[in-house]
Amino acid sequence: MKSWVNIDTPLKTYTVHLDHEEYPYVLEMKQKSKQGWKKQQGTGGWKSFLSKEEALDIYEINHKGKLKLIECGHCKQLIG
Repeated sequence: MKSWVNIDTPLKTYTVHLDHEEYPYVLEMKQKSKQGWKKQQGTGGWKSFLSKEEALDIYEINHKGKLKLIECGHCKQLIG
């Protein structure tokens, strides 16, 4: 299942959301910046991944120790 990550640099969080039809927070989500990911890193932004596992792998490789990992509680409840 596709997932979305909200990287919030000022708050130092990496929040993983699942793209689920019953969860309107990420429904029809799109990366809004045309600047590219490198330029968004000052404040953060949204990034899509093919799966939750891919999002968690990228966290382990690039963000562990720098950002706090959060898995959205609403998504967990919807998926079970």
